[in-house]
Amino acid sequence: MKLKDFCLWIFAATLCFYILIVAKHLLIPLVVAIFIWYLINAVATFFGHFSIGKLSLGKPFCFALAILAILGFLGILVNLLSRSAAEVVTGAPAYQKNLEFLVARVFEFLDMERPATLKQLLSSLDLTAFLSQFTKAVTGFFGKIGIILVYVVLLFIEQAVFDKKLAALIKDAQRKAKVLSVFQQIRTDTLTYIGIKTFTSLLTGLLSYGVMSLVGLDFAEFWAILIFLFNYIPAIGSILATIFPSILALVQFDSLGPFVVIAGGVTLLQFLIGNLLDPRLMGKSLNLSSLVIVLSLGLWGSIWGIAGMFLCVPITVIVMIIFSHFPQTRPIVVVLSSDGQIRPDG
Repeated sequence: MKLKDFCLWIFAATLCFYILIVAKHLLIPLVVAIFIWYLINAVATFFGHFSIGKLSLGKPFCFALAILAILGFLGILVNLLSRSAAEVVTGAPAYQKNLEFLVARVFEFLDMERPATLKQLLSSLDLTAFLSQFTKAVTGFFGKIGIILVYVVLLFIEQAVFDKKLAALIKDAQRKAKVLSVFQQIRTDTLTYIGIKTFTSLLTGLLSYGVMSLVGLDFAEFWAILIFLFNYIPAIGSILATIFPSILALVQFDSLGPFVVIAGGVTLLQFLIGNLLDPRLMGKSLNLSSLVIVLSLGLWGSIWGIAGMFLCVPITVIVMIIFSHFPQTRPIVVVLSSDGQIRPDG
């Protein structure tokens, strides 16, 4: 690579990061809107496979059903999260006392004296402040639903005229057909990823809610929503989704039984869905490397905060899907993938 080209790439990357940081309040709702737009298309495509007798559901009817389903789900999600978040913050001081008492009992059982550093750590630990900041960030993320829905409407307007714009840009029929084919394949792959990932995340959240409710864990709805959201982050997300409710089970109950059931049950669900069902539905192409996931979490978390941590993996996978369809950028996909294997016809 020539020095001039290298400098141009560095300048372009620096400019992109600058825009991502400066315009994050504009870009985060836009990225979420794109995600919802793709999800509505995926659900509409799913509804399109159903038929009543010999009559299939029309495309407008499928989109109407999909929009109602997604908006209804988002409404329930925001309502449950807002209500549960306030209850979690209210109960945090009691859980902190229980945690300190549990640690004291463990050291007493081991006949050991708690280190001074651990005492200081526990005394300085403020669960209320941490949970308040966390829930404020998450509910604030969903609180921008109005501007997000405006973006979604605009995206559907653009979707209706996209082919016309492309036809106006490309006059050559053969080249236009090739470009349309590539765009259609990218759209199909992205819809497949978002649809399957949302389905498996929702399934994990619902089944985990059943386990936590069976045990009687406090705020089971809140933890189920977090499990649903964390499940978009492979590997690390499932670990975090298991740790939080398991720790609460430790400090809420007097015995270890509920902790074992929740930790074991949620872990088993994460393993079965994440390692058996998800790869079977998704396929093994475009799997992200664990190192890339960690780096993405750190990078997007520093740029966009908690919202960036939730969005980083979907963004990276969609970029990989797009890059996999162009020979010039396929080497980047190989580097980012877990095993270097990508679909040969991409």
